[in-house]
Amino acid sequence: MSYLQFPRLAFSGQFQSDVSTVNNDPRHYDNATFEPRFQEYQQAGADGRTKTYNGWWHPTGTAIMRFANCQVTSLRGPSGILVTNPAQDPLLSCSVGNAIGKPSGKMVDLDPDWQLASSIYGLAVSLLKPDGTPLMTADYQSNPFRDLWFSRAQSQGDSAASAVFQSVLINIQWHLDGFDSPLLARLIELSEQDRLSIRLSTYGYSTDYSDPGFGYGTVLGAIGPAYLGQPRSFILGRRFMPTTQQGNDLASKNGIGCFSSWLDQDTASLQVDLSNALPLDSRFQVAALPSLQYAVLHNEWTAQDAEIGPDDYTVIAGVDTSQALQDQQAGIQSVPLTEEQLRLANQPLPLAIVQPVGVEGRAVVCVREALLGNEVRAEDFAIRLDPNHPDRNHQHTHVYAARYGQPLAGAALAFWAGAPMLDYGDTPTDKTQGTTPRALLPVNNVPNAAIRISPAEPITDQAGRAAVTLHGPESFGTPREYMDGQLFTIAYNLAGSDPALQQPFDNFAVVVFSSFPQPGQDIDLDNPRWEDVQPILQQYANLYPVMSQGLFDFSKQAVADASAFIMRFVFDKPIEDPDQMPVTRDLSASKRRMLINYFQNVIDLTGKTFDRQRMYGKRCPLRQSAPPSEADIAATRGSLSTSKSRKGNDA
Repeated sequence: MSYLQFPRLAFSGQFQSDVSTVNNDPRHYDNATFEPRFQEYQQAGADGRTKTYNGWWHPTGTAIMRFANCQVTSLRGPSGILVTNPAQDPLLSCSVGNAIGKPSGKMVDLDPDWQLASSIYGLAVSLLKPDGTPLMTADYQSNPFRDLWFSRAQSQGDSAASAVFQSVLINIQWHLDGFDSPLLARLIELSEQDRLSIRLSTYGYSTDYSDPGFGYGTVLGAIGPAYLGQPRSFILGRRFMPTTQQGNDLASKNGIGCFSSWLDQDTASLQVDLSNALPLDSRFQVAALPSLQYAVLHNEWTAQDAEIGPDDYTVIAGVDTSQALQDQQAGIQSVPLTEEQLRLANQPLPLAIVQPVGVEGRAVVCVREALLGNEVRAEDFAIRLDPNHPDRNHQHTHVYAARYGQPLAGAALAFWAGAPMLDYGDTPTDKTQGTTPRALLPVNNVPNAAIRISPAEPITDQAGRAAVTLHGPESFGTPREYMDGQLFTIAYNLAGSDPALQQPFDNFAVVVFSSFPQPGQDIDLDNPRWEDVQPILQQYANLYPVMSQGLFDFSKQAVADASAFIMRFVFDKPIEDPDQMPVTRDLSASKRRMLINYFQNVIDLTGKTFDRQRMYGKRCPLRQSAPPSEADIAATRGSLSTSKSRKGNDA
């Protein structure tokens, strides 16, 4: 399905994610209690453990997300034959890169209280010839990662994290110009709506500022055809789900996490994505594992960790736990099946990974397909709703249900709103006395019943799919006080007594923005005053020292007004644009309107834009820009003063 279908290209290399971490602690959003040291790096004690968190491990990040040193490593043609020799296809001499003449993509959390579904915005993907000229340029359709877990590697914190991004490439432009690649020719022919399916598995990310690889991690990528009717953000196939936990993660006793596979009837093969499944050692290589086998269990109720005899299962093939599979084939194992194996795998019986033990064909079930083969997953699950804009206060999505990889028609679905919860996970306590942020912890999932889902009791169609819409309230307050809006979590699953076992973060995570202005606030959105916009700009100056310290401090009126053209430019960008400000995409429509109008009014009053700001007419290359000069500031002050005087005299 999608990238698991043939033809497929694999690539591997590194990714850079230059995230800023000041906003990782929601308490840093409180302007009233913010301290300058929250823009400094965390400090460790003599034992090497964090003593004072300050602005965490990378307060000066830019949010940039891009590829680095990524090479095409293997191909599988329409029949599934593996190709690794460039003489057979010149695509194997090519690399995978970023935008051509565009700014880098941005990595963005849904919300400080939900950093478990981060999305990439504005990422461009290119296939490059050895001389650097593009074969293809495309845009990654923004989508958050899934299957996040933190116990995969022998490390701690974010360095141990591993996750999968799956989406589609859109706006594809081909520049083949006689480049004779059999795989690309077939891929172009098969893909529908001029889209391609892409999967990025990311892990091994360095959060150590002293490490030369700081801010970089490993990425394993796969690109395949995209077809209508298939989910774009996940594989609806044969889903392996551990039933035991390691920390907060679902993982088997030998460290295998949840993963997806797909039974390809056309090529009689099982495609298994192990890129985010196998445990890693301290070097982020696949850890040593015993000999493992794929099998079909003969009894639907055989549990994980059960010891079974030779009559209880049928072996399909050995599991490839090598590092070579990860490096060369993006972690995807293609398992050919005999006619009998394919027939058995198509029965309503669970697939499993087993470990042979002793003699006489006995084995232990390490991990198996979810009970009854049930799978329920939502297409769009990280959602923002905005009562300030009628078109943005609802979100249409689809929930899919399957049983043993086949669409589950006529299935009733149910939803459960999350209970009120304090965000303890993102608000650590310092070991140094008196340095823990003083702001109150935010409470999520309040007020109750703020979000309505229609239909309330959906039924899946013949494709195993149910269309649902999430609706925000007509107006909304400020339950988190110093943070805009609120985070809500909503679980979904099959109704009744046979729910699907789900990955811990497979739920709807919904941010509802606060209405603005709030009742009692005297704010004219079309003609705002500096005191109306300053608290918003102060908050972003606090949270992004790369701007306030490295470029210009727009929390100061003279500096912000002198940069009015730049500010209007970035606030007016669409959410998919990598230059949009704020990078966090956490600004409601009415606040954005107010800021755009404020800076437009400044531009209108001054009667001109500055030469130094005209370079922003096409894009905003942040690190290459310079703060406004004293002359710019003085000129703006003079123009504003004159304009205001004239306005007063005219009145």
